[in-house]
Amino acid sequence: MESFESKRENIVCSQEFIKDKLKLVIDDRSVGFFRLDTGEAHDDDIDRNEERLRLESPDMFFKYFEDAEIVEPDRVCRPKGDTTFFTTAGVQRIETIIRENGKLEKELFGVTQPVIRSQFMDKVRDGTSTSFVNCAVESVDTNPDEFIVLCNNLIKLITESGVSKKELRFQIEDVPDRWGDRKFTKTVLTIYFNGIELGECVYLQDYPVTENNKISIADIGFGVERFNWGIDNSNNFFSDFDEFYTETVDSNKITAIIDCLRSMVLIAGEGVRPSSHDHGYRFRQLSKRFVRRGQGIDIDLAKLIHISYKYWGKWGLKPSISETDITQVIESENERNRNVLILTLLEESGGPKIDIDINQSTKDFLKQVNISLPKSVVEIINKIINTIL
Repeated sequence: MESFESKRENIVCSQEFIKDKLKLVIDDRSVGFFRLDTGEAHDDDIDRNEERLRLESPDMFFKYFEDAEIVEPDRVCRPKGDTTFFTTAGVQRIETIIRENGKLEKELFGVTQPVIRSQFMDKVRDGTSTSFVNCAVESVDTNPDEFIVLCNNLIKLITESGVSKKELRFQIEDVPDRWGDRKFTKTVLTIYFNGIELGECVYLQDYPVTENNKISIADIGFGVERFNWGIDNSNNFFSDFDEFYTETVDSNKITAIIDCLRSMVLIAGEGVRPSSHDHGYRFRQLSKRFVRRGQGIDIDLAKLIHISYKYWGKWGLKPSISETDITQVIESENERNRNVLILTLLEESGGPKIDIDINQSTKDFLKQVNISLPKSVVEIINKIINTIL
């Protein structure tokens, strides 16, 4: 990695500093937003917006941050004692460094990090997902001028993807935050195009490594899926899964179904088994939503898993188990939750509450139903089956 000297100038990375350095002016058409002061220029990098170029590989991202050391993604599942169950952003590598080394030193690195934000399980739609690839560049022990360079690199990536500088909008705010017991305030520059957030540039002036040791950190990042969809949302949100989107089903519904499966592939790839606690519980929650959301929709599960497996691998995931094993554990959990759904719908339709083993294949489950239950109940269940399979 190319080294660079830390500048110990007494500069505060304030909102005014960022606006001045990036030449941002108030956008008269949008309250609370800024735009780039492009003046009277009409060169190609300002006006070109006809062609949209998708970000399809880590190399396409890293070429805009050539000085950054490229590092391997963290594991998706965080170890016990970390601030979250899953890695939620590339900047969490800072937590990994502190955990493993106990200190932070001047460093500039980049990562394309598969992440899971399970708090979005019930908010998934085009533009918002539980799992995605976070492209991130982190500058440790950095100064405001170095931060501005990184901001400009991200803006260049966006404009060279086909977005006009004149159409970009910005917001700047100071936001209180905390990572575990560490509290701090960060200055956040958010970049928008057509009302869609494309990325964030975050500066932590005094991140408390310890009580007596504070350090500055620059965090430049965005989600690949939203980035590609944001610069051209005529495409499907999960474009690698185009064949699953149909004109007869709302795209938000398809996105929510695909998202569950993509996230399960990430978790299963870590060797996690569904359970009633921690990582395994999130796995189970995702499976339940996949089964619920997929009612009455013909879905090729094996193909969904295969595409997900290839997609995450392209962005750096190295599963600890094979695709075959991932498929097996997901199929088994989905069948369990499909059995639960059948019993739930039976009760909701006025049928009896019955005691039957849900931890078996749906085929064996239905065979047991037909043998052990009255014909009237079996008929109700068969009607339910016709609506969900």
